[in-house]
Amino acid sequence: MSVIGPSCNLPSEASSPGCGCGSTAEPGGGKAAGTAVATAVVAAACAACCVLPFTLPAVVLASAGSLIAVLDHAHGLMTKLSIAVVLCAWAWIVWRSRRTGLKIRSSVLAAMSVATVLTTTAALWPVMEPTVFHALGVAKKPKPPAG
Repeated sequence: MSVIGPSCNLPSEASSPGCGCGSTAEPGGGKAAGTAVATAVVAAACAACCVLPFTLPAVVLASAGSLIAVLDHAHGLMTKLSIAVVLCAWAWIVWRSRRTGLKIRSSVLAAMSVATVLTTTAALWPVMEPTVFHALGVAKKPKPPAG
């Protein structure tokens, strides 16, 4: 009897393990893993090339539609804010000009005139809208009465 453990025998057949050695496994899993990774990458590329052109326009249009809906509800508040900003800008420009005694530059007058025209158009849009749509030949459904 051995104190260390069972004695080690030499292998008698080619398939039996040697002294203290387990059977060695063949490294075949690496090729399968590489094939699986390559297949996943190719599937992701095909999905991006085939599915993305169909889904991306729908996502962009839905996002743009929701943004337009939000801006439509904010029209009144933004118009009032724009009017206040333009009036304050005109007041500040005139005040600075009188205080310093300098002439107002033509580029500032042009920019402020454009801002005034755009703000006036935005403020009068609810009144101008039916006439503009009729002139363009665009039919707009009338809003149903509230209540």
